Amino acid sequence: MRTTLTLLLVCCCQTLFAQNDTDLTLSDLRQAELQMTALVNSHSLEMHDARNSLAVAEYDLAVFNSFGKIETAKTLALDLFLEQDALSDATEELEQLKIMYDRNNLADVTAQMVLDRAERSLLRQQISVELAQTEIAKWEQFGMIRQQREVNDAVTSAKLNLAYLEAEHVSSRFELNREIDDIKLTLAEIRAETNNE
Repeated sequence: MRTTLTLLLVCCCQTLFAQNDTDLTLSDLRQAELQMTALVNSHSLEMHDARNSLAVAEYDLAVFNSFGKIETAKTLALDLFLEQDALSDATEELEQLKIMYDRNNLADVTAQMVLDRAERSLLRQQISVELAQTEIAKWEQFGMIRQQREVNDAVTSAKLNLAYLEAEHVSSRFELNREIDDIKLTLAEIRAETNNE
């Protein structure tokens, strides 16, 4: 009787341990499934953000390619035109003043002051024209290339980020699927052992 009672007690303990193992394994399975759900949701958000970043970068590139270069070139050309126009005005004004003061025979000092002022104005305009021409050359040589590179880099970076996130998600999902499969296998083994006893 004592042996039967001991066997019954051992059998009950084994059943309780097996049930405890089953419960723990089921808990691990639920946790792994929740982690998978969290991973999928997190990945969806990250991919959404990455796709938005890529779309913005591609839009910026399209805008730059269609308007940015052209508008900047037009603005610089307009600045140069205005400076050249002002230079022509200053040149014409100086010539008019020379003619006017030669005919009226005003005092030499006054005439010289006005002519000097006009010559300084002319010199400033010549420098302004040279600076505008230099600005256009710099933009064409460096600025446009730099801006194009920055916009291209933004698109490339967004594409690489998207590819990285996809690869990371596939890897994480694979690992979690393996973990879930291992837990299911362990659970099946525990249930098989429990049924055999």
